[in-house]
Amino acid sequence: MPSSGAAFGIAVVPLASTGPEAPEVAPDGVVGGLQEYDVAWRAAARVTDALADLRELAAARAEARRVVDGLEEEVEIAVAHLRVDGASWAQVGRALGISRQGARQRFGDVSGAHGIRQDPRDPQQFGR
Repeated sequence: MPSSGAAFGIAVVPLASTGPEAPEVAPDGVVGGLQEYDVAWRAAARVTDALADLRELAAARAEARRVVDGLEEEVEIAVAHLRVDGASWAQVGRALGISRQGARQRFGDVSGAHGIRQDPRDPQQFGR
């Protein structure tokens, strides 16, 4: 079973382990050629580095979400303009790689969201 620190590249070896794989513990606290505090310090440094990497990943994920949100808004605006210009839900769905019904369900009320005015005589306004 992997140790609790294995995810961060930390190999935790219990000091009380026995057998041929156990590190040699000298009376002065040396484990495998390193002082116990050196082992702990190196483990803490790896955790600190891993936390910095995790912060970078979280920041990249947040930036990606901002980009995707901006793209979603652009798609909504484009769909609204296409609908005002007479594009059918089938055409919109094909362009987006989804069904006509999926396009209508997702973007059906989008034209009002961006202040695009439709001619009240326009049959497209009523989804026909």
